[in-house]
Amino acid sequence: MREGYGSIEEQAQDFIRVFLKLQQAGEEEKEAFIQEKGRIGEREALTRIFLPAVYLRERYALTETEYWLVMLAFCLEVEGGLCLDFAKKSRGRQPDLQYGLHLLSSVLPVDFALIGELCKGESALGEILRLPEAGQTGLLSAPLALQAGAFRFLLDGIPPEEELFRCFLPDEAVLPGGGQVLALHQKEYNRLCICFSMAEPVRLLLHGDRGTGKHTLIKRACRETGSIAVFVKIGRLLKEEAAERRRMMQTLRLTCRLFWPVLVLELAGTADAGPADAGSPVELFLNEDFPQCRTVFLTESRGEAEGAGGLCTVRMDLRQDLSAEEVRLVLDSRIRAGERRSWQDELLGRCRFNIGELEQKRKAVELLAGEAGLTLGEKAPWEAGLKEHSMNSGMGKILESRYTLKEIVLPKECRKQLETVMRLAKRWGGEHGLHLLFHGSSGTGKTMAASALAGELGIPVFKVDLSQVFDKYIGETEKHLEEIFRVAKRGRCLLFFDEADALFGKRTGIQDAHDRYANVSTAYLLQRIEEYEGIVILATNLLDHFDDAFVRRIRFVIRFRNLDREDRERMWEKAFEGGPPLAKDVSVAELAQAAELSPARIRAAAQVAGLLAGCRESKSITREHIKEALELEAGKDETAVRGL
Repeated sequence: MREGYGSIEEQAQDFIRVFLKLQQAGEEEKEAFIQEKGRIGEREALTRIFLPAVYLRERYALTETEYWLVMLAFCLEVEGGLCLDFAKKSRGRQPDLQYGLHLLSSVLPVDFALIGELCKGESALGEILRLPEAGQTGLLSAPLALQAGAFRFLLDGIPPEEELFRCFLPDEAVLPGGGQVLALHQKEYNRLCICFSMAEPVRLLLHGDRGTGKHTLIKRACRETGSIAVFVKIGRLLKEEAAERRRMMQTLRLTCRLFWPVLVLELAGTADAGPADAGSPVELFLNEDFPQCRTVFLTESRGEAEGAGGLCTVRMDLRQDLSAEEVRLVLDSRIRAGERRSWQDELLGRCRFNIGELEQKRKAVELLAGEAGLTLGEKAPWEAGLKEHSMNSGMGKILESRYTLKEIVLPKECRKQLETVMRLAKRWGGEHGLHLLFHGSSGTGKTMAASALAGELGIPVFKVDLSQVFDKYIGETEKHLEEIFRVAKRGRCLLFFDEADALFGKRTGIQDAHDRYANVSTAYLLQRIEEYEGIVILATNLLDHFDDAFVRRIRFVIRFRNLDREDRERMWEKAFEGGPPLAKDVSVAELAQAAELSPARIRAAAQVAGLLAGCRESKSITREHIKEALELEAGKDETAVRGL
């Protein structure tokens, strides 16, 4: 009684024995071949283990001739003796397609229809064998060889992978090392499970910032529905040379034909990827030559989402930040009970993290704690780690200075407006979006007022470096802006754009593509500002240079005027606080009357007067020190100094 095959190797050995006999056989051996072929078919039917060759035959609906041609190509690669026998008869040449068809023609039907299909690229063998492209000459002289993905699959039955795409099997761990998977984005998870269970093709768009858990969410849904997922890095694939790209696409098509997977197309970095002949990232995978799978487009930027959104039947936008309850769940699952503290929730609640960012921050804090010989139950490593995360951007810097409204001198009308803004910000918690425009002469206190507003709310100030934002290359400016708002949102920062007229100046007439792109970039920045759920302050010395349409869309416009005499007197008093005492003959009222200086220039003059007193080893700041300092400061723009 015959039994099924116990392994892939056992099946391959049967085929190899048949092909060795067939190479030596004459016409009288034809009947023996038919018997051997029948015996192999019976054993395959009785086999209970997974046989990749049989599975491939069924998925591609191969004819008997096509199946045996595929197995001949496979055996030629695993059994050197088959190639040697052919090489002896053909003066060292490698077996080609013509040889394979000739060898099988004595025992199996090989007609012109099969060859014609191969020439047109219409045969299933076009995805399994390494054949010339459709329309090219030399088909029959092409080496009889399997494409790399097909060979690996027949060898071990595992879905083929390439450097630029990888497979996730339903029995794999969702997280590396088998870590605990948290049930985040539950609504989106349920929808994915429904879509992945559908038999017909469906296209989905899954949009979310880096670290929101898109990959984990898809893997969870695949495990639940028993689906294989294939993650494809489209940006890197498009940068490959045309020949290499075709080879990888052939392997990917094979994988999709065999396993009908969830095809996950990662569009990150596709804005400037690929040569002109590659086509758009979306078109590359939705043309008629590619299998119609359940397809998920993964996007991180708005541009990527808009490019794919019109072709998708379902769109899901992942919530970017963890809720307070989700932060608590993450900490409960990742921190030992003996080191878990309630203040950890409160400390992390001041920032906005998605799951990826929170995991990175927790690991960074663990590293800092280990280096300092501390535990996670102590505050020091947490505070150091959170401060460190705020600095991670080349697009600007965190302002370290901290002021309160009581510490800065401002005109009464300006102070009143800022106090109103402060009350609104405290009531809303800085989460509903406050957009302000500060305008006034240089040194009138715009930056200090921004710092004071942030200080009252207990949030950092992120001052944008405009020289790093705008880029002459199309698409780079948007990337920089994405980085700015990502960092600001993560740290719940007050965003401060100084000299903002450079960003929102009057829009230019369109003379060329660069003018059009500059206007688009500016409009995009305004859109991001309006969507930012925090405080954004634009500061300018030149309000007249601002586009009126932009000014109308800003919620609060606050003018910083020059100080009047009384305010200048208070400013001089504050400027000398904490330094050497004033001599008895110095009158701050007289100093306020002497020159109409801005707060910044008064502070500068007071600092110089203190330095002069120190250099001359004086115990106090005298009129002479102040007069000399004032003359130096006033000389910058020939400001008049009276009465000293």
